[in-house]
Amino acid sequence: MSNTNKILLLAFLLVAVVALIGIVMWNKPHKNVEDANTIKVSPDDLLNEFIKDSAQARIKYISKVVEVRGEVANTFANEQFQTVILIKTSTPGVSINCTFEQKEVNIKTGTTVAIKGICDGYNGDAEMGIPGDVLLVRCYIAK
Repeated sequence: MSNTNKILLLAFLLVAVVALIGIVMWNKPHKNVEDANTIKVSPDDLLNEFIKDSAQARIKYISKVVEVRGEVANTFANEQFQTVILIKTSTPGVSINCTFEQKEVNIKTGTTVAIKGICDGYNGDAEMGIPGDVLLVRCYIAK
């Protein structure tokens, strides 16, 4: 077998392995948020962890199912017509931003609710002192 054929065979095998990994990752099932074990944390504690040490908070919370309990500050629909609920924190103008899987969720402003969802990050800049919301996606009302 010549060197050219060996190189072509190796390249073909490499492409095949990468394609197989891609197919497996693409078809990986989603987390079942409704029935998942959660990290229970108050809205203020969750926000403060991102403000104090965002790198450590990312390790602890990002892509994990988190449950927060607090007062609803506002509800609205986003561009994809998903319900978004903002949970109050003690920092003015900052909230826990919860985007729901369902299109419509009947929660009124001012009520206390427990919500669980996947933590998707913090949209402020703690290092520069710019406050922002903690984002939870694929949310459900906790049972």
